[in-house]
Amino acid sequence: MAAVKPLTIPRTLLWLLLFCPVAAWIGWQEHTDRYERFFQDTSIAQRMLSQKTVQHEAVLATLAALSHPPIPERLLPSLQPSMPQLLGLGHLQDGAWAGSTAAPAGLVEAVERAREMERPITLALDEARYWLVAPSSWSLLLDARLFIPAADFPPSLAMLTLDVGGGPLTLLARQGAAPFSVSEIDLHKPLGASSQPFPLHSWRALTLADWPWAQWLAWALASALLAAGAAAWQRSRAEARRQQEAVRLAAMTRLSTLGEMAAGIAHELNQPLTAILAQVRAAERLLDDEDERPAVRQALLASAGQARRAADIIQRMRELVTPSSPAPRTPVDPDALAASLLFLRQDELAGRGIRLTWSNATPGARPLADRVALEQILHNLVQNAADALAETPGARSILLQGGLDDGEYVFRVSDNGPGIAAESLPRLFEPFYSTRPQGMGLGLALCETLAGAMDGRITGRNLESRGACFTLRLPLAGATP
Repeated sequence: MAAVKPLTIPRTLLWLLLFCPVAAWIGWQEHTDRYERFFQDTSIAQRMLSQKTVQHEAVLATLAALSHPPIPERLLPSLQPSMPQLLGLGHLQDGAWAGSTAAPAGLVEAVERAREMERPITLALDEARYWLVAPSSWSLLLDARLFIPAADFPPSLAMLTLDVGGGPLTLLARQGAAPFSVSEIDLHKPLGASSQPFPLHSWRALTLADWPWAQWLAWALASALLAAGAAAWQRSRAEARRQQEAVRLAAMTRLSTLGEMAAGIAHELNQPLTAILAQVRAAERLLDDEDERPAVRQALLASAGQARRAADIIQRMRELVTPSSPAPRTPVDPDALAASLLFLRQDELAGRGIRLTWSNATPGARPLADRVALEQILHNLVQNAADALAETPGARSILLQGGLDDGEYVFRVSDNGPGIAAESLPRLFEPFYSTRPQGMGLGLALCETLAGAMDGRITGRNLESRGACFTLRLPLAGATP
């Protein structure tokens, strides 16, 4: 016996799990639809027959209202073209019968009973024919077989019987005995005339041919393809996961080396940056009253801000490579943070022909974050957007947006540049992956690390019209975790 492949049994079970519930639903839906059509068509047949019986009552009412009714022998030929089921008619006049055919047995008693009930009554002759006797003594001889031609009944009906008092009369027989019938649907409904509420019985045997074989076969093939595709996807996903783990291990080795280098750089540059900050502040205090003093002050303020931010970033790099407790998170004012970023970058970007703007959809909301890490992420994203716009012709813009979204505070940095290549989208946050020759591929990886340390997450995508958009989601200050 051949060995069973490891994936054969799970794939078969998956196919059964996919096929059986939907196949049952298809069968149930087909049965429901068939019964609804059967119910509607039986109701149509019942209304058609009811209209005929109501017509009989209307004829009797009209004859009773005539002061000088015509002779029954002359009246019958004029009514038969529109009422083929009418075989005869007549009435009692001064106790004597005047009619186109012989009077029925028990006519006098029937007239008395009709007067007592104040409506017409029926006298059955056999399973098909009956007399309809009115209180006015006018009577109609009717044949139920001629009410409606069999071809006029709805096509979905199979068997119809009507009982006029002499036993069930078969009005329709489109289905013979079904040797392999699975089930049967039937319906009993009386006709709508108060004088002729004859019970109508409609039924149909459901056989194997009525099952939705075509739909089941189509779903069997589709579910088999889905099961095979799911198995193939599972294998490819497992293989991709193994490859990702191998790449991650290699990247972690490189990050360890980079961490040691960054720690040394942080130690060497921290003191010079501190001295630069002190000298810039001293120069700010020594400004005289010349006309260029405001411009000089603005430049010095920008330099001080850049130096302070560089010192904070270096401190953050040291914290990232040195095991320690995470920095405390506090509610951050997005407008103040954006104002600082615009102050530091707006003029520089304007000189490159790039417009940087900020909008806040919910000014009162505050994200819970480490301000230095959040500022570093936004600076990095704005810088990446500016680099992407370097070769873009025409008007160039970077839009920084903030606001609430699904219980979180969201920052979005979008540009109208060329967007992100499709092959680069899955690897945006992969360490050492860069689309720029001079890039190290650590900016977005660092942003993702900083965002994760604040219980946030960052994603990137292309805009439908043009450009790219990076989204940073952070917990909302005051929200219940």
